[in-house]
Amino acid sequence: MNGKRRNRIFMKALNPLVILCLLFSAFSAAPARADNTPLVRSDFEDGTAQGWTGRGGEEVLTPVAAAARSGAYGLEVGGRTKTWHGPTLDVTAEMEEGHTYLFTGYVKLPSGSSTTSVTMSMQRTTTARTYYENLVSANASAGGWVKLEAEYEFFETADNMSVYFEIPSNATLSFYLDDFSLERLPDADPIEIEKDIPSLQDVFADDFLVGTAFSNSELYKDPDKELMIKHFNSVTPGNVLKWDSTEPEEGVFDFVESDKAVQFAVDNGMQLRGHTLVWHNQTPNWVFYDDNGNLASKELLYQRMKTHIDTVMKRYKGKIYAWDVVNEVIDTSQSDGLRRSLWYQIAGEEYIEKAFEYAHEADPDAKLFINDYNTHESAKSQALYNLIQRLQAKGVPIDGVGHQTHISLYYPTMTEIENSIIKFKQLGLETHITELDISVYQNDSQKYDTFPEDLKQKQATLYKQLFDIFKRHKDTVTNVTVWGKDDGNTWLRTFPVTRNNWPLLFDENLQSKPAYWAIIDQPAIPSAPSNLIASGGSGVVSLTWGASTGADSYQVKRSLTSGGPYTAIATVTGTSYFDSTVTNDTTYYYVVSAANAAGESANSAQVSATPKEGTTPVGDLVLQYKAGDTNTSDNQMKPFFNIKNNGGSAVNLSELTIRYWYSIDGEKPLSFYCDYAAVGSSNVNGRHVKMAEGKTGADYYLEVSFGPSAGSIAAGGSTGDIQTRSHKGDWSNFNEANDYSFDATKTSYTAWDRVTLYRNGQLIWGTEPQ
Repeated sequence: MNGKRRNRIFMKALNPLVILCLLFSAFSAAPARADNTPLVRSDFEDGTAQGWTGRGGEEVLTPVAAAARSGAYGLEVGGRTKTWHGPTLDVTAEMEEGHTYLFTGYVKLPSGSSTTSVTMSMQRTTTARTYYENLVSANASAGGWVKLEAEYEFFETADNMSVYFEIPSNATLSFYLDDFSLERLPDADPIEIEKDIPSLQDVFADDFLVGTAFSNSELYKDPDKELMIKHFNSVTPGNVLKWDSTEPEEGVFDFVESDKAVQFAVDNGMQLRGHTLVWHNQTPNWVFYDDNGNLASKELLYQRMKTHIDTVMKRYKGKIYAWDVVNEVIDTSQSDGLRRSLWYQIAGEEYIEKAFEYAHEADPDAKLFINDYNTHESAKSQALYNLIQRLQAKGVPIDGVGHQTHISLYYPTMTEIENSIIKFKQLGLETHITELDISVYQNDSQKYDTFPEDLKQKQATLYKQLFDIFKRHKDTVTNVTVWGKDDGNTWLRTFPVTRNNWPLLFDENLQSKPAYWAIIDQPAIPSAPSNLIASGGSGVVSLTWGASTGADSYQVKRSLTSGGPYTAIATVTGTSYFDSTVTNDTTYYYVVSAANAAGESANSAQVSATPKEGTTPVGDLVLQYKAGDTNTSDNQMKPFFNIKNNGGSAVNLSELTIRYWYSIDGEKPLSFYCDYAAVGSSNVNGRHVKMAEGKTGADYYLEVSFGPSAGSIAAGGSTGDIQTRSHKGDWSNFNEANDYSFDATKTSYTAWDRVTLYRNGQLIWGTEPQ
C-alpha cells in the first residue's frame, strides 16, 4: 500500500517441515487498486493449468467447471500424498528487488470436506539455501471461496521464486484454486523516523536495558535500522538463531543470516540476547530420530544437543551476552508441570539440566535463562518456580528467568504480573522481560480496520503501568525487550488469526504512539489529523477533519500549488474551518497539523477545493442563516435557521444542535421563543449558555436543540424555517453590531460559517469564535 509499511513478522510456532527460516513476511492486504501494476493473472479459462505445476510431481492439476469461482473453469488440485503437495507457479521473471508485490488467490474445498487451513507461501532459492516463507493462511471450506491475499516485500536477489498453495494439516485432501493474481504495488512514500524525540535507551539508562526483537528483513532499510539504533541497546534476533535456521541438517551449519544479525548488534554497540537453543518448535525432526526412523536414544539426543550448543554458542562467544537456553517447557496439565515434547519423551526432565550444563561449558560468561509465556498464571508460575528450585538444588547453572509477557488490553492484571516478578526474585535470579507486546483484542473473533482512539489510550495506560512495575523492581529486572520495534513487524498480524494489530510502541510508519509517550512520562505529540475533507462554495472553502488525540489546537495551511509550500492561515481549536479569503474559480490546496505542548504533528494528507459562484460547500449537512431582524440595537435577537441534508440518508434532528454566538451587553435573565418552525415549534428547544471564557464577538451562545418528535431530515431535504427570538427579562436592548454570528446583510437563507452545527456533540459545520 502506498505510504504504508507492510508487516514483517516473527513467528513463534511454525511447522519446522514447512519453514526453515523466516526472513520476510506478509499480511492480509487491502484490495487491489487501480495504480497497482498487474503482472500475472491465472483464471484457467483457456482450459489449461496456465503454468502451474505440482510441487511434488505427483499432483494432478485439472481445469474443471466445478473449480470455477468465476467464468467457466478453475483449477482442481488432486493426487496429493504429502502435506506440502500442491500447485506452484514460477514467478521469478516477475520479481524485482526492492519492490512490494500483492499476491491474491481464492481457494475452496470439494463438497463434503471439513473446514481446514490452507496456506499460500513463497519458495525462494538462492545459491546458499532454499527458504520457505509463509505469506498467509486461511480456513477453507466447501461452503464458499476464501480469499488469500498478502503483500510481499522483496529485498534480496534470488535464483528462483515460486508461489505455492498447500494444506499443512492434510496430506490427501483435494482443493480448488481460481482467480490468482500477482501485482506490483506502487513504491511507498519515504519514511523518516522522529529523530528529536527522547531515546528509550537513554530514558531508562539507570533502570535496565531496553531491547527489541527483529528479523533480518529490517536490516535492508535505513529507517528500520535507525529506529533500532536510536532507541534500543539490546536486540534479539527473532528466528535466525533457532535450530532450524542454524543447523537444518545434522552437521550442516548455516550461519549466513545469524552472522548478519549478530554483526548488526556488534557494529552498533548493542547487547545481544540469543533466542533460542532448545525448544519444542522450530527444531528439525532429525534431532529426535535415528537412522532407522525410531526415536533417538538419550545418548544420541544429548550428543546432538551438545554439538549444536557448542557450535552455535562458541561462534558467538563474547558477542551474545545472554541466551534463552530452554524455551516453553512448562505444561500445567501434566502432573510434574513439564511439557511432553520429544525432548521430554526421550530424556525426561534431565534434558533441561543438560542444556544448561552444555551452554555453560560452551560460554561460561554468558547469562543463561529459562524462558516461558503466561508466567503470571498461578499454576504455571508455580510449576516453573518448582522446576527452577530443582535445578538450583542440583547445581545447574541458571542465571535468570525470561517472562515473555505477551498480553492483551484485557488480561492479565498488573497485580498478577508484578506478583510473578516478586515471586521469582526470591530465587535470587535476574528477570528479563523477553517478548513484550500488548494485543488490542479480547478474543480471536474481533477485528478492527483502524486502531480505535480509546484503545490507543488504554494501551498507553497499560504500558505505563508495566514500565512502572519494571522500574520498581529494577534490582531484578535487567532487560525489557519488546517483541518487535513497530506495529508493521509483529507476529500478531498473522497469529492467532490474520488481522490488523497494533501491540507495540511505534506504528507501521515508525512514528511514536501514545504508548511510547506514556512510558517516558511525557505528553505525546499529536498524530497528524485524518480524514481531511475540503469542499468549495461561492467565495468559501469548507474544511473538516478527524480529531487527533491529545491535540490542543490545529493549524490550517494553504497553498496555490500542489505539494506546497503552505502558508498558515488559521489556528483553531475545533475540527472544522471555513476559509472565506478565497477567490472563485481558483484551486486551493490544504493541509492541517495538530499541536499541543509537546509539539506539532506532521501535516495531514493534502486535499484541494475550487470555490465557484453560486455554489455552497458540499457536505452531508449545511446550516443556513437569515437575520430575522436587521435592527442591531433593539430589544430582541431573531436568528432564523434552515438545515439542509445533502447526504444520501435521513438524519434524526434529535442528534443535532445549533449554536448562535453573541455578546450579552449586560447580564440579565434571557427568554427563548420559537415563533415558527416547519418541524413544529414545540419540538424546538433553546437555552442561553454563558461561555467560560469570552471570545471576540461572543460571551454567550444560544443553543437550539430538537425534541424526539421533531423527526428527521430526509436525504436531499431540509428542516424548513426555524424562526427563533430571544429577549432579556427587562426588555432592555441588545447591541448586535459586533456579535460574532450576526450579519444584517443576510436577509435570505445563506450558508454561514459563523453559526455552528453539531451532531452528537461533534462540530460538523461552521467555525467557533476564537
